[in-house]
Amino acid sequence: MKDFLPIIRIIGLPGAGKSTLAKKLSRKLKIPIYGIGEYRAKFPVSIVGEADAWIALFHDLSRQKWRNCILETTGLNRRESFLKVVLPMLRLVTIKLEAQRKVLYARIRKKKKNEQGGDWLFSAHYRDKYEFVRKLFKKFKKIPAEIKIDTRKFGQREVYKIALEKLKMYIIEEDVGSKLS
Repeated sequence: MKDFLPIIRIIGLPGAGKSTLAKKLSRKLKIPIYGIGEYRAKFPVSIVGEADAWIALFHDLSRQKWRNCILETTGLNRRESFLKVVLPMLRLVTIKLEAQRKVLYARIRKKKKNEQGGDWLFSAHYRDKYEFVRKLFKKFKKIPAEIKIDTRKFGQREVYKIALEKLKMYIIEEDVGSKLS
């Protein structure tokens, strides 16, 4: 029997630790990571490019049979609500990484210059990751999630261990998973 994992959706503002956690979970669970930012980078910054990026992402998730993968994102794109609406229960679990605004700013500052948002792909409304955090911090706080981890209280290793422990309740044996779908 093979284990069934839902799509593990890791959300957080820039600097929260999404990429770090996604990479560690990917190695441990041997599942791929799909980053929304990477899909956006493949297409022109336009309405059509945005649509094409999401279609490409959904196509890849479909090829993955909507399971056994990690989706890394801020959680603030309207198109993500599609996933919650269309996926049956137990097909998507959200891990929300939270931190205080000043902690996020400090972490963004520590990133390499090219990772600070100079080539920012979220939208034309946000010059860089600092402005994105400043403007969307309160909105992000309202996003619900099955698993919430305050990353300012824990180091990378502890965040990983907490996430792995909490994900255990979402692992289902294939036989049972197919009966629930």
